[in-house]
Amino acid sequence: MPDFDDHGKIWVPGSVSPEYGVRVGTSFFIIGKEDPSIIHCFVSEQSLLADIHDSDNQCRIIRRFPLDLEPWCPGSLFSGFKNTKHADIKAVAYGNDGVEEFILDGERYSLENVSSIDSGQFLKLTGWNL
Repeated sequence: MPDFDDHGKIWVPGSVSPEYGVRVGTSFFIIGKEDPSIIHCFVSEQSLLADIHDSDNQCRIIRRFPLDLEPWCPGSLFSGFKNTKHADIKAVAYGNDGVEEFILDGERYSLENVSSIDSGQFLKLTGWNL
């Protein structure tokens, strides 16, 4: 069972398509997942962590969203949320101040062999103090 309460698409005004998001408690987070990425979200030490893996483009990103960040990005729950009623919301987005990001792509993707490690091992490569 995931560490988040619900997930689905969030429509952000001015965007060309809805964004993937998750709900933890009463807070919403826009992860920044791109198709055909595989994503694994989990909560650790008061942060939502999103491991986004795009093996076709040999890129792996992990984003750290502190759970206490103030949401400011307006949006509407669009589709996929099964445990949350449709609503207009404010979310923390992956581009917000306070969201950390670690990327391995290109040659480092191959050298670190990140395609075959789990999220916990990938998280250790960040050097973040959790």
